[in-house]
Amino acid sequence: MNKEQYLEARSKLIALTEEFINNGKIDEATAKMKEVEQLDNDYEKAKVVSANLNALRDNQVITDLTNQSLTPNGTVVSTLDTAPKNNDDLYVTAWAKDMMGKPLNADEQAIFTKTNDDFKNAAHTTETSGTLVPTTVAKGIWSRIAEDYPLWNDVGATQIKGNLSFNKEESRNTTTDWYDENTETEDTNVQFGTLDLTGCELSKSATVSFKMRSMAVEEFIPYIQGVLAEKMGVALSAAVYKGKGKPGQMESFKPEPEGIKTALNAEVGKGQIISYADLTYTNLTTAMGKIYSKYATGLVVYANNATIWNVLANVKFEDGRPAFIPDVTSGGVGRLFGYTVKSESTLGDGEILFANVAAGYKANVNQPITVFVEEHAKQRKVDYVSYAIADGGVMDTKAFVILEKGPVV
Repeated sequence: MNKEQYLEARSKLIALTEEFINNGKIDEATAKMKEVEQLDNDYEKAKVVSANLNALRDNQVITDLTNQSLTPNGTVVSTLDTAPKNNDDLYVTAWAKDMMGKPLNADEQAIFTKTNDDFKNAAHTTETSGTLVPTTVAKGIWSRIAEDYPLWNDVGATQIKGNLSFNKEESRNTTTDWYDENTETEDTNVQFGTLDLTGCELSKSATVSFKMRSMAVEEFIPYIQGVLAEKMGVALSAAVYKGKGKPGQMESFKPEPEGIKTALNAEVGKGQIISYADLTYTNLTTAMGKIYSKYATGLVVYANNATIWNVLANVKFEDGRPAFIPDVTSGGVGRLFGYTVKSESTLGDGEILFANVAAGYKANVNQPITVFVEEHAKQRKVDYVSYAIADGGVMDTKAFVILEKGPVV
């Protein structure tokens, strides 16, 4: 099927699903949602098959004369000047060829060396480091991470080199009283703390066979973008939710960004965490009531796919209407009390996060993505090790509430 046929079929299934839900036919709605998932899977498979077919169609068995002039005996007598027009494009090609173990021409080698030397000098390091991922490739990686991990994307992380500090309000003693000219104004006691983002090392490895690495440059770049995005995205999003933070004197784990769940668990009484045995409408309204009013605008509800469809979608109002309404037009998979619900795989089964991460959480990428390459000739494999420095932490716990399945206390 083509894209238009797919979208038309999907739209019809979604409409039928909503009709079943509105009529209280949950079993039928669940069956239709499975049809939607199957349709999505079939379409993705069809795209892959179509791409492979196009590749086979273009892969004619002829002598490859690209960038070369050949004498009848096959000796290279010249190389055509097909270098990209600007340094950014040239570096992308040079970087990709280096990652693939292919030789660089003189211009490519010059821009490759200069770009990475400038990067190392700017980072004030003489240590061995990976090669700097080109800006356009890095943007593609961050875009893929944003698509697959909405919790990290919604944070809106900055990319500022070095350490950052944010002032955050820790307590406030204020009043709503008004005064006349003879009354002394009462002091307002506001205490501030700081959130210091110093940077934590993030490193992930992906192994690729020699055969896989022998693809064309223009195919390699989107491939490696996808691989690195998957490896780094899950770690970044998980850190926002459950990162351990910095170790104390008696702790030995490696530094991580501070996660939302970690900060909420550290509070006395854990007032922003609600346990439930079987999720009810009252649990949802109680969670909403614990969000500080100024964070209500911009609130998003996060849960993994299983929790959304097996738990959240089954909660009903007193009149039998479902509290969760499927809606893919809102930037997520549905709505709850008018707020967007997004599927976030880093949350555990039964966990539902109510969050305004844009206001309640800060994150920064202190050092851009670099990649190390290590070849293993005997195994005919290559390790691509991505590396970046990032940090994050909670500004205000009142911007978050977690519903979790467990003993009710």
